[in-house]
Amino acid sequence: MSNFRSRSFIGVILFCALLVMLVTSIIMFSKQHNALIALMHTLVGLLMLLVLVWHLIKNIRPLKQYLNPFEKQTGRFSLAWPIALCVVSYVGLAPVFQLPPAIEVYRFGQTLKAADKADSDPEIKYVQREVEDPKSTGQRITIELKKGPYFLWPQYALWIESLSGEFKQPLYVTEKLATNQFTNKVTKKDPDQVFNTHLLVGEGPNAWDVLEGQEEPTSKNSRMRPESLPVFLHQLNMRADNGVLVPDSESLAIDGFSGATMTDNFIFTTRLQAPLNGPHRVRLEVNHSFDYNEYYSSDRFLDDPIYSGDGYSAQPSVIYEAIIDFDSQQSGTLAVMSLVGHGHHSGRDGNIYSDVSQLTSALELVERVIVSVN
Repeated sequence: MSNFRSRSFIGVILFCALLVMLVTSIIMFSKQHNALIALMHTLVGLLMLLVLVWHLIKNIRPLKQYLNPFEKQTGRFSLAWPIALCVVSYVGLAPVFQLPPAIEVYRFGQTLKAADKADSDPEIKYVQREVEDPKSTGQRITIELKKGPYFLWPQYALWIESLSGEFKQPLYVTEKLATNQFTNKVTKKDPDQVFNTHLLVGEGPNAWDVLEGQEEPTSKNSRMRPESLPVFLHQLNMRADNGVLVPDSESLAIDGFSGATMTDNFIFTTRLQAPLNGPHRVRLEVNHSFDYNEYYSSDRFLDDPIYSGDGYSAQPSVIYEAIIDFDSQQSGTLAVMSLVGHGHHSGRDGNIYSDVSQLTSALELVERVIVSVN
C-alpha cells in the first residue's frame, strides 16, 4: 500500500481548484450573474482557502522567515515581503481610489456583462393607446399594465369610483363585455370529464382536445356572462329582461370606453369626463376562462347553473385598486395598484372577497398595474 503524501495531495487539490476558479472567474467577469456558477466559485474558493491554511500550518517555519524583511536569503536581504505588501495594498486600494489599470479592467468586464444582458433579456413590448373625448374636461389618467404569464385572452375593466363605492365612470372595458357579444361557445366532448387544471397552459388536458364548438355570430344578449366581471357589472347595475347583469350601451354610453382586448403589456391614457376632487378608487377587474385548479374545478359548484354553464369561468375574477387623491396629485405622480380580492365565482353579487388562498394562476394574470394622473 502506498502512503498518503500530504504534499502531493495539497498540490493536486490546489491545481484542480485553480483550474475551476480560473474558468468560473472568467465567466463571472464577462457575463451576467449565474447562481450555479457563483455557488461553484464560492465552494471551490472555500476548499482552496482551507487547503492553503493547511499548507501554511505545515510550512509555518519557512513562512516566518519569508515574513521577516530583515532575514537574509542566500546572503542577501529578501525583497519578497515588501514587494508582496505593495501588491496586496494596490489590489485593496484600487477599487476605492479607482486606480488604473485595475479600474479599466473592471469597466471592461462591466461592458461585457451589459452586452450579455442585452442579448439574454427578453424584449418587453407595450401597446400604447390613447382615447380622449373632445367633450371631456377632467384630468388625464394613464394606466400602465405589465402582463403576467397567464394573461392570454382575458376580460377586464378599468373604472373609477368614490371611496364610498359610488360609480363615477368606466375607463376601459374589453369589447366583448361592453357589447355583450360572447360568441365563442363550446361544450365538453365528454360530459362526465372533470377539469382541475388550466385548459390553455400546463401539462393537463388541452382545451382543444377536450372541448368542441366554434365561434358563431350570436345576437346581443343571447349569451350572458354575469360571472365574467361581477364587481364591475354590479357597479354598472344594468340588467337584461331576465334580470341578469349585462352592460347595456343603450342605457349607458359604455361603448365609448371599450375596445379590443389588449393581450400585451399596454399603456392606456384617457381624460375623465369631468374633473374629480378628493380621494377616489381606480379599480381593475380581470378574469380568464378555462383557468381551473384543484379547488375551482369544473365540479366544484354543480348546483350553480352559471358556474357550471358554458362560460367555463373557473377561477373567479381578481380585483386590483389604487387610491388617488385628485386634490393633491402632482404631475407624473404614480400609484401602484394592489390586489384586494376576488369576485363571486358566478356573479351572484358585487362583493369583493379578500380570501385569495384558493387562487393560483389567477394571481398571475398581471404582474403590475401603475396609475398616473396629470
